[in-house]
Amino acid sequence: MIDLAKPNPSAMISPKAHIYKIIGNFCVMSYTLTSLCIGKKYTPIVNHWLKRIQSTCPTVDKIQIWTEADIKIQNIKYNEYAWWDLIRLYNNLELLIKTKKPVVHCDMDIIVEKDIGPLVNLPYDIIISTEIGGANAFPKECSEKLGFGVCSGFYAIKPSAISFLLELFKIMEERKYNNYSDQVNMMNIFINTPHTITTELMDNGKFINRIISIKGIKICVLDFNAVIRDPIYSKGQYANHINIDNVGGTNNFIRYFYEPLESLPLTCRCGKLGDTNKCSHIRM
Repeated sequence: MIDLAKPNPSAMISPKAHIYKIIGNFCVMSYTLTSLCIGKKYTPIVNHWLKRIQSTCPTVDKIQIWTEADIKIQNIKYNEYAWWDLIRLYNNLELLIKTKKPVVHCDMDIIVEKDIGPLVNLPYDIIISTEIGGANAFPKECSEKLGFGVCSGFYAIKPSAISFLLELFKIMEERKYNNYSDQVNMMNIFINTPHTITTELMDNGKFINRIISIKGIKICVLDFNAVIRDPIYSKGQYANHINIDNVGGTNNFIRYFYEPLESLPLTCRCGKLGDTNKCSHIRM
């Protein structure tokens, strides 16, 4: 096991040292894709999720699903919110240091719609999705200052970001901001550290990403519609991040792998509450 507190200096490599694959006429980054599966809610999803990844992501080198057997950290407070974030970042960071190539985390409740390779190939040190809610996204005390929030259900991390990620892991483990959440701790780093935010177009202007320059690295916060939370329509998104409870549980969720999004029950909270007549998401 690699000691995250004392990483091998040779692992701190430049982005140019990534391993590449030739797909057609293009040279693209290969990567390891990971997810976390702990609890009976997610176990029935695994095979459907794997099948979708294998059919849509040609540049993935290896798929690793972390389970209870991969809990290597001692003294975790399992009654504290987001203890699972600590486990997945520990394992993903260990893998990143060991393989020296990108690691992509994709939650088990994310359904990939098309190849995520172009997202991994973006020239940034960390690529992460956007949380639902805009300036009111969780945690609000951070998003109201930034104007947006990040969602750690989908992220890609590269060796050039190891120092930043070690710092993030440390403050998560110490519960500096009162919980283990990578999302909460990362956003608190943003608002408490000098940084700049710019925007860049992706996919011929279809998506507008935010680029955060901070602590010597660049973090790409993907357009909300690129990896969309609680989707209503198909908009050419790379993936759909669906709240399992909002659609009535695991069995209903599995239908989203196989049936058109528009023909299924609403994924938003309006659908869960049965109040579809006043659904603001449909109007949006």
